[in-house]
Amino acid sequence: MKIKIDQIEFDPSDMTDFEAYGGQQRQNLSAQLDDLSASMKEQGQLHPISVRSANGSEGKPYILNYGEKRLRAAQQLEWVEIEATLEDMTERQATIKRTHENLRRFNLPWQEQALLTEKLHTLRQEEHGQASTGRPKKGEEKKGWSVRDTAEELGAALGLISEDINLARAVRVNPALREISDRKTAIRLVRLEAQRMQAETDATAPKKIEVNEVYNGDSAAILSLLPDRSVDACWTDPPWLNFFDPSLTRDARTFPVFKEIYRVLKFDTFCFIVVGFEDFPHYVGFERMEADGSTTHVAGELERIGFQVSKTPVLWKKINALSRRGVKGWEYDRDFELVIVAAKGSPVLVSPTRVSGVKEYAVVPSRSLIHPHEKPVALVEDFLKDSTYEGNIVVDPFAGSGVVGEACRNLQRNYILIERDPERYEKILKRLA
Repeated sequence: MKIKIDQIEFDPSDMTDFEAYGGQQRQNLSAQLDDLSASMKEQGQLHPISVRSANGSEGKPYILNYGEKRLRAAQQLEWVEIEATLEDMTERQATIKRTHENLRRFNLPWQEQALLTEKLHTLRQEEHGQASTGRPKKGEEKKGWSVRDTAEELGAALGLISEDINLARAVRVNPALREISDRKTAIRLVRLEAQRMQAETDATAPKKIEVNEVYNGDSAAILSLLPDRSVDACWTDPPWLNFFDPSLTRDARTFPVFKEIYRVLKFDTFCFIVVGFEDFPHYVGFERMEADGSTTHVAGELERIGFQVSKTPVLWKKINALSRRGVKGWEYDRDFELVIVAAKGSPVLVSPTRVSGVKEYAVVPSRSLIHPHEKPVALVEDFLKDSTYEGNIVVDPFAGSGVVGEACRNLQRNYILIERDPERYEKILKRLA
């Protein structure tokens, strides 16, 4: 049957696609409407819309059940009439039917698919109630509507429907996700945000170990007394392979400490390690050329322990480094140091935006040094802001000057510091007193 377009109104109980979206998604929908208008102008209306009687309401005599885009395209073409079928259904039935029809559209943007899937799931739960968790007892009838039921109704995989519902919820919390065109990117961002939120929540949980303490002794032995998965990050500057002061040179007691660090770190956490050029391959690994010309990756100490290790270090650029000690006249200045980024699990940086791998900070003036290898507080704070939250526990097994403790105190983090040299230990206590 033909119905005059000015006698049809959109379902007042349901937000239309064009009212629900904005920004880039609104533009995409407008483009789809333009394409449909062009097709209907050339080929005519291939499928009727569905309407129901308004049953004597004061408005127009018909209410749209489904076929919104066809009706809007007809309006855009300035048609007077449109082919329609009269179907007697409730508002809920019309909404469900409309949702099904929209989900069958070709090349449906992920944002629409997620929101429509969630809408159908919510409508069914309002109709049947929410399914209880777990399996029903033997002989007990299943009650309520589950995600599995929605998947079966749509003939889709359970994982895909569950993913759509989670995406829809995330889009409502953060509308900026609507502007991301790639579904996989959106899923990754949602998961990263969930990790960040969980990490922030964990940071405020009650602590089970003594924090804001400085210990004097062997790091591996002291760390062995801490519980598994009890700290949130490690930032440390261990002894180097070669350094001008022999007491600061790496020895057999250095690497075993990182086995304990890995054990006490929680999952999805960072470990930052300042190293010299000669130390880097020992920690990270290197490529060895074989006799046949092939290369073999030789795992570094951190990889053997279980850490994931970035092959690219973060660079600390010393913006006021003046000393050229050990640098030949023809060599460039060594005005930067390497910081290894290791991870237990797959953590995420606090900032959702990209973070530079170069950090520029002034060196500690020689007259202010507590330790010959001391790093600036601002540098340590920068790393901790990237990787921790207020209330987190940060461990430094080679505390040296105690700079990590001061950085933690400034940022409302907790610390556990270990220093084996008694004299330097006393200086740390004085610094943090």
